[in-house]
Amino acid sequence: MMHRLLRVVDSLAYLGMFLARLALVGLLVLTLYAVISRYVFNNASIHALELSTYLLSVIAWLSLAWILREDRHVRMDALRDSLSPMLRHIANVISLFAIVSFSAVLAWAGATSVLTALERGYRTSSLLAFPLWVVYLLVPIGAGLLALMALRILFKPISQGEEESS
Repeated sequence: MMHRLLRVVDSLAYLGMFLARLALVGLLVLTLYAVISRYVFNNASIHALELSTYLLSVIAWLSLAWILREDRHVRMDALRDSLSPMLRHIANVISLFAIVSFSAVLAWAGATSVLTALERGYRTSSLLAFPLWVVYLLVPIGAGLLALMALRILFKPISQGEEESS
Protein backbone atom coordinates (compact mmCIF):
# COMPACT_ATOMS: atom_id res chain seq x y z
CA MET A 1 0.00 0.00 0.00
CA MET A 2 2.76 2.46 0.99
CA HIS A 3 4.75 1.62 -2.13
CA ARG A 4 1.70 2.42 -4.26
CA LEU A 5 1.22 5.80 -2.54
CA LEU A 6 4.88 6.66 -3.10
CA ARG A 7 4.56 5.81 -6.79
CA VAL A 8 1.40 7.95 -7.08
CA VAL A 9 3.22 10.94 -5.59
CA ASP A 10 6.17 10.36 -7.92
CA SER A 11 3.83 10.04 -10.90
CA LEU A 12 2.00 13.25 -10.01
CA ALA A 13 5.30 15.07 -9.66
CA TYR A 14 6.44 13.71 -13.01
CA LEU A 15 3.14 14.78 -14.60
CA GLY A 16 3.68 18.28 -13.22
CA MET A 17 7.19 18.38 -14.68
CA PHE A 18 5.94 17.05 -18.01
CA LEU A 19 3.30 19.79 -18.17
CA ALA A 20 5.94 22.36 -17.20
CA ARG A 21 8.10 21.14 -20.07
CA LEU A 22 5.17 21.48 -22.47
CA ALA A 23 4.59 25.00 -21.16
CA LEU A 24 8.27 25.76 -21.77
CA VAL A 25 7.94 24.63 -25.39
CA GLY A 26 4.75 26.71 -25.66
CA LEU A 27 6.63 29.69 -24.26
CA LEU A 28 9.37 29.20 -26.83
CA VAL A 29 6.85 29.06 -29.69
CA LEU A 30 4.92 32.05 -28.36
CA THR A 31 8.09 34.13 -27.99
CA LEU A 32 9.18 33.19 -31.51
CA TYR A 33 5.75 34.17 -32.81
CA ALA A 34 5.84 37.50 -30.95
CA VAL A 35 9.31 38.38 -32.27
CA ILE A 36 8.49 37.46 -35.87
CA SER A 37 5.14 39.20 -35.66
CA ARG A 38 6.70 42.40 -34.34
CA TYR A 39 9.92 42.63 -36.32
CA VAL A 40 9.09 40.87 -39.59
CA PHE A 41 5.43 41.79 -40.08
CA ASN A 42 5.48 45.00 -37.99
CA ASN A 43 2.36 43.82 -36.16
CA ALA A 44 2.91 43.28 -32.42
CA SER A 45 0.88 40.66 -30.61
CA ILE A 46 -1.29 42.16 -27.89
CA HIS A 47 -1.62 38.90 -25.97
CA ALA A 48 1.93 37.50 -26.07
CA LEU A 49 3.12 39.08 -22.82
CA GLU A 50 0.06 38.01 -20.85
CA LEU A 51 0.17 34.45 -22.18
CA SER A 52 3.92 34.29 -21.50
CA THR A 53 3.25 35.20 -17.88
CA TYR A 54 0.72 32.38 -17.56
CA LEU A 55 3.10 29.89 -19.14
CA LEU A 56 5.88 30.97 -16.76
CA SER A 57 3.48 30.41 -13.86
CA VAL A 58 2.78 26.88 -15.11
CA ILE A 59 6.51 26.21 -15.36
CA ALA A 60 7.24 27.57 -11.88
CA TRP A 61 4.39 25.97 -9.95
CA LEU A 62 4.12 22.58 -11.60
CA SER A 63 7.84 21.81 -11.52
CA LEU A 64 8.31 22.35 -7.76
CA ALA A 65 7.67 18.78 -6.61
CA TRP A 66 9.93 17.22 -9.23
CA ILE A 67 12.71 19.67 -8.42
CA LEU A 68 12.48 18.66 -4.76
CA ARG A 69 12.41 14.98 -5.71
CA GLU A 70 15.59 15.37 -7.76
CA ASP A 71 17.21 17.42 -4.96
CA ARG A 72 17.76 20.39 -7.28
CA HIS A 73 16.26 23.12 -5.09
CA VAL A 74 18.27 26.06 -3.80
CA ARG A 75 19.96 25.67 -0.43
CA MET A 76 22.95 26.91 1.49
CA ASP A 77 25.50 24.31 0.37
CA ALA A 78 28.43 25.95 2.15
CA LEU A 79 26.63 25.69 5.49
CA ARG A 80 25.19 22.25 4.77
CA ASP A 81 28.54 20.81 3.69
CA SER A 82 30.21 22.00 6.90
CA LEU A 83 27.80 19.94 9.03
CA SER A 84 28.43 16.41 10.24
CA PRO A 85 26.30 13.71 8.56
CA MET A 86 24.03 13.51 11.62
CA LEU A 87 23.47 17.29 11.75
CA ARG A 88 22.98 17.33 7.97
CA HIS A 89 20.24 14.70 8.33
CA ILE A 90 18.58 16.67 11.14
CA ALA A 91 18.74 19.87 9.07
CA ASN A 92 17.21 18.02 6.12
CA VAL A 93 14.33 16.71 8.24
CA ILE A 94 13.68 20.19 9.67
CA SER A 95 13.78 21.60 6.14
CA LEU A 96 11.27 19.02 4.88
CA PHE A 97 8.91 19.72 7.79
CA ALA A 98 9.17 23.45 7.03
CA ILE A 99 8.39 22.75 3.36
CA VAL A 100 5.33 20.69 4.32
CA SER A 101 4.09 23.38 6.71
CA PHE A 102 4.64 26.29 4.33
CA SER A 103 3.22 24.40 1.36
CA ALA A 104 0.11 23.37 3.27
CA VAL A 105 -0.61 26.98 4.24
CA LEU A 106 0.11 28.11 0.69
CA ALA A 107 -2.18 25.43 -0.76
CA TRP A 108 -4.98 26.42 1.60
CA ALA A 109 -4.60 30.15 0.88
CA GLY A 110 -4.33 29.44 -2.84
CA ALA A 111 -7.49 27.32 -2.79
CA THR A 112 -9.28 30.16 -1.01
CA SER A 113 -8.16 32.56 -3.75
CA VAL A 114 -9.31 30.15 -6.44
CA LEU A 115 -12.77 29.85 -4.87
CA THR A 116 -13.06 33.62 -4.48
CA ALA A 117 -12.02 34.25 -8.08
CA LEU A 118 -14.41 31.57 -9.30
CA GLU A 119 -17.38 32.80 -7.25
CA ARG A 120 -16.87 36.43 -8.19
CA GLY A 121 -15.90 35.79 -11.80
CA TYR A 122 -12.55 37.56 -11.65
CA ARG A 123 -10.93 38.06 -15.04
CA THR A 124 -7.86 39.89 -16.24
CA SER A 125 -8.37 43.51 -17.23
CA SER A 126 -6.77 42.93 -20.62
CA LEU A 127 -8.53 42.34 -23.92
CA LEU A 128 -8.03 38.61 -23.38
CA ALA A 129 -10.17 38.75 -20.20
CA PHE A 130 -8.71 35.44 -19.04
CA PRO A 131 -10.43 33.90 -15.99
CA LEU A 132 -8.07 34.35 -13.05
CA TRP A 133 -9.17 31.24 -11.19
CA VAL A 134 -7.36 29.15 -13.80
CA VAL A 135 -4.06 30.88 -13.08
CA TYR A 136 -4.69 30.93 -9.33
CA LEU A 137 -5.33 27.17 -9.43
CA LEU A 138 -1.65 26.62 -10.13
CA VAL A 139 -0.78 27.76 -6.60
CA PRO A 140 -2.67 25.11 -4.60
CA ILE A 141 -1.78 22.40 -7.13
CA GLY A 142 1.94 23.24 -7.08
CA ALA A 143 2.06 23.75 -3.31
CA GLY A 144 0.06 20.58 -2.71
CA LEU A 145 2.38 18.53 -4.89
CA LEU A 146 5.38 20.05 -3.13
CA ALA A 147 3.95 19.13 0.29
CA LEU A 148 3.21 15.59 -0.87
CA MET A 149 6.73 15.18 -2.23
CA ALA A 150 8.27 16.50 1.00
CA LEU A 151 6.16 13.99 2.96
CA ARG A 152 7.15 11.27 0.52
CA ILE A 153 10.83 12.02 1.10
CA LEU A 154 10.32 12.18 4.89
CA PHE A 155 8.72 8.73 4.95
CA LYS A 156 10.91 7.08 2.36
CA PRO A 157 13.99 8.90 1.10
CA ILE A 158 14.69 8.48 -2.58
CA SER A 159 17.51 6.00 -3.13
CA GLN A 160 20.12 6.12 -5.86
CA GLY A 161 18.46 3.25 -7.73
CA GLU A 162 15.14 5.12 -7.85
CA GLU A 163 16.80 8.26 -9.20
CA GLU A 164 18.51 6.35 -12.00
CA SER A 165 15.35 4.50 -13.03
CA SER A 166 13.25 7.68 -13.33
